[in-house]
Amino acid sequence: MAFDLLFWAYPLSLWIGYIVSYLCRAVRAKQGIVLFSFNRRKNTDSIVRIFNVLIIISTSVSLITALQVVSKRGYGQGWTSENYISSTLAVGFFYLAGLFPDADAQYAHSDTDLHMWVISIAYETAWLCYCALPKNRSRSSWDATLLAFGVLKISLFSSMILIYFWDVLRSRGENRIITPDESRPIFNSTLADDRCEDYGTRGQTVNPKEYGNKGDAQSTTWVEYALGFRKLIPFLWPSESRLQLRVIFCFALLLAQRIVNIFAPHQLGIVVDSLGAGQFPHRHLLLYVFLRGIQGQQGIIGALRAILWIPVSQSTFRRLSSAAFQHILCLSLDFHQSKRVGEVISALSKGGALNTFLDALIFQLFPMVADLWIAAAYFYFYFNAFYSLMVIAATWFYIYITIYMAKYRGRARREMTKREREMDAAKTDALLSYETVHHCGAVPMEISRYEKLIALFQRAENHVWFSLNILNVVQHSVFTIATLLLCYLNVYEIAKGIQEVSMFVTLITYIAQLQMPLSFFGSFYTMVQNNLVDAERMLELFHEEAVVTDHECSVDLPACRGAISFLNVSFQYDRRGPALNRISFEIPPGTSAAIVGESGSGKSTILKLIFRFYDPSGGEVKLDSVNIRDIRIDNLRSHIGVVAQDTILFNDTMMYNLLYANPRASQFEVEAACRAASIHEMISRLPLGYSTVVGERGLKLSGGERQRVAIARALLQSPRILLLDEATSSLDTKTEREVQESLDKISEGRTTIMIALFMFSKGNSRKCYKHAMSLLSIN
Repeated sequence: MAFDLLFWAYPLSLWIGYIVSYLCRAVRAKQGIVLFSFNRRKNTDSIVRIFNVLIIISTSVSLITALQVVSKRGYGQGWTSENYISSTLAVGFFYLAGLFPDADAQYAHSDTDLHMWVISIAYETAWLCYCALPKNRSRSSWDATLLAFGVLKISLFSSMILIYFWDVLRSRGENRIITPDESRPIFNSTLADDRCEDYGTRGQTVNPKEYGNKGDAQSTTWVEYALGFRKLIPFLWPSESRLQLRVIFCFALLLAQRIVNIFAPHQLGIVVDSLGAGQFPHRHLLLYVFLRGIQGQQGIIGALRAILWIPVSQSTFRRLSSAAFQHILCLSLDFHQSKRVGEVISALSKGGALNTFLDALIFQLFPMVADLWIAAAYFYFYFNAFYSLMVIAATWFYIYITIYMAKYRGRARREMTKREREMDAAKTDALLSYETVHHCGAVPMEISRYEKLIALFQRAENHVWFSLNILNVVQHSVFTIATLLLCYLNVYEIAKGIQEVSMFVTLITYIAQLQMPLSFFGSFYTMVQNNLVDAERMLELFHEEAVVTDHECSVDLPACRGAISFLNVSFQYDRRGPALNRISFEIPPGTSAAIVGESGSGKSTILKLIFRFYDPSGGEVKLDSVNIRDIRIDNLRSHIGVVAQDTILFNDTMMYNLLYANPRASQFEVEAACRAASIHEMISRLPLGYSTVVGERGLKLSGGERQRVAIARALLQSPRILLLDEATSSLDTKTEREVQESLDKISEGRTTIMIALFMFSKGNSRKCYKHAMSLLSIN
């Protein structure tokens, strides 16, 4: 028993140790902890070759040891046991696997390899010490040869450790820290500076226009994917107790499916065995048919589990999609001014790929891994260790081929997704700029540009489908070779009288049953690559942070009087220069002020700072003597009505657009606001009146009509502060005068700030003073 535990603990410790060490190293690198690494180009020509030779020698010693034991043609105890041979082969296979090429980069030794060598020395030494005990000591030349091989392996691993530390000392000057660029996550941050100059703010983005190009050449590990998915954990577990019970019951059904997968092929072997005894096994046959009926995804258990999971999946998709949409709407203005609408819409539309991935991960990948390990355990107990080792080796090689080729396929798929996003962006840009396209006679140019993008997309798509078919052929070949070896071994043992004929039927059935999860892994890994690449942009959006946010001590302003003051306020959009430089002014409550200046002088910036689309880089903006950073953003904006320079309406009815700022307003209040904005008569003349659909962005209305709708919408909000950004710029002289008189009337008792271009004429100056109690000129 001690022999068996020692034999199987050795390879198991190597695999577990490798996974744990790899994960720890990846997490530490992600956190920016100093790790030792080497210059791979220098190591490729010297140290790496030495390590490869030593690993090959060590693997060859393990294989020769196993072959020598097998050549004795008889299994016994200790050296000659099946467990020892299988353990030796498993260890050799482990180190042989390390010699396979990596799709990302060449091999470079690290502390993970060091840990494996220490584990090997510990187990080999323990084995030699056990054999050196007086009760286990043997004087045969055979045992002496095997002991010599054990000493040789210990010497090889010790040499590798010595060379490793010698290289560490020799390359001390080449040590470096794993930088964020080398271990960056799937979600690339756009921040150039994370320092907070004050609460509620963070650094501005380096180059927001790069949003559309980020991640096109990403290289991500599974650890980085897992760390990135931490953002989604709140959406995975349902909050309702009813759905939580469904989840628990679905997991119970999943476990039942694993049990059925064991008994179905085993029961078929019992049926065949009964036939050989000359009996009609009706009970065994009915039990086998019953097991087959409830087995698999199409069986009763699988179908019941899928039906019960539908509300859980829908809940996850609903909460995830809603959270993504809400997150984008709550991002700051700098993000929305720098993004491409088409690409963001494309990213949101493919967010459903995450839901598909999560379902496949829970109900297909984890069960597949469990089935493979259960199969290895079944073959060990009902056949022998060689079957288990062959199943594990074939599975590893199958998965390795899949992942290795998927590295290339992931790059190809990412390129295809990039080209598809460019197609979506081009379509969206052209449709949103319909009038400009026709004004410039650019329809042929847009069509030609779109056709070129289609050609680039199809070229990338061709690489994806070609590599998929090559992958399928290679996967099928690996499984066929593994089936051939297992069948030859079983037929040999049946011919020697070691196994029964019924076990061959069980073996064939179980192999066919394993083909499904293995084939699924090939398609699953491809699906994961496709879905995660499609969803990368959405996940990046989740990791975008708002520049302007509330802080923990933000409060509501109980009553707003409307006193506005700027105290040495400075602001800049980027490094080109300040938009405002130490601006100071005060506007008493209930008064109106006009801000005039040339285009680009910072007039609209002042309104954006008041509305808190941005926070100033210096100075303070106060409302009723309270710094607006100390006021909750939603509460601050509820006191402010805005009429922007460019009015965009929703593609809905006139009434919907008017009620957008105040859904609780009555029909009478809506009509009163429209009369004040001089648009009620125009709406009344329409065939559908207030039910008229205004078209995409309100293009069915003239510029002046859209402006008046915006004014009426602002009036319905009943704000204490009115911000008018050239609110009458799109109106004719007569309408402008009427609207301005209405604005004068509704501005009484409200703090009103009007933006206008710099007016040089004396008449315009009087006009400006007529409608404003104070005048601020910005140069």
